[in-house]
Amino acid sequence: MNTTIRTLKIVTATLLAILLAQALGLQHPLASGVIAILSVLETKQESIKTASARIGSTIIGFSIASLFFYAFGYTILAFGLYLLFFIPITCKGNLQSGIAPTTVLVTHFMTAMSISWKWQVNGFALMIIGVGMALMVNSWMPSQQKELDRLKEEIEKEMRVALVMFQSQLLGERNFSLIFNHLKHLDSKTHEMNQLAFKEYENQIVNRSGYFIRYAQMRKEQVIVLQKIYDNLPLIKLATKQNEVLADLFIETAEQLHEKNTGLQLLNDISDLYIEFKKTDLPKSRTEFESRASLFQILNDFERFIKIKREFYINEQDMLD
Repeated sequence: MNTTIRTLKIVTATLLAILLAQALGLQHPLASGVIAILSVLETKQESIKTASARIGSTIIGFSIASLFFYAFGYTILAFGLYLLFFIPITCKGNLQSGIAPTTVLVTHFMTAMSISWKWQVNGFALMIIGVGMALMVNSWMPSQQKELDRLKEEIEKEMRVALVMFQSQLLGERNFSLIFNHLKHLDSKTHEMNQLAFKEYENQIVNRSGYFIRYAQMRKEQVIVLQKIYDNLPLIKLATKQNEVLADLFIETAEQLHEKNTGLQLLNDISDLYIEFKKTDLPKSRTEFESRASLFQILNDFERFIKIKREFYINEQDMLD
């Protein structure tokens, strides 16, 4: 939720809460507006949980306050004892978001020097109106579907670029700082999508789908694997036939890298490449041995890269078909 939308929601909820409280003839109507301000949150789910916590804390707080005000009068001692018991109880019950607004309403008992049903109902009504108006204005949340689709396309595009860069390095190019910066940017994109996907999920009340969360997490896992491959690329110091074959596989993957790719053909190609590696003559020097070992590690990591996507496709097949 951007600043403009949140500001408009807060102003609307606050004014509606105050006007409704005034129309109902409640005392201290501005308190309802303050509660509304505190209750307009980032997502629908967060707002609903907070509203429930505040209503629950109001019931508990009024009960505790009434007990101590009855026993000790409307004194600072009674108020202190109320806080001493109220705060730990609400924290233990995960209702701490209601501590401040409930306590403000409790002070109305001290001002009125009364815990009569009139003041109990007045305070509870102020809380209901405040959280109710916040929930009402927060029921509309702009969908992030288009932004998520855009990020998905950007991530796939940048992954293709990374694979092409890997191919160039295997064929002799040396520009590791460029790859490092590209992977860092790619990682930030997957993190951005993951956060946005969680926010979209929290704004869904019915027919909730965590597809974009799982997609973003799948790509984040793949980025980690790409970073491992990057770490091994500088260790390949010899130009070999195996370099060229693996480089071709990077290009093949880049061409097939999209949301609905099953990954099965690429896994078959990797299996064939393993067989070809085994048929190759043993290395004749230490440098060749180290290069071959690094190349084999890259192949292992790349297989994991494809398997991550394959597992995602199998689990999400109903969504992708």
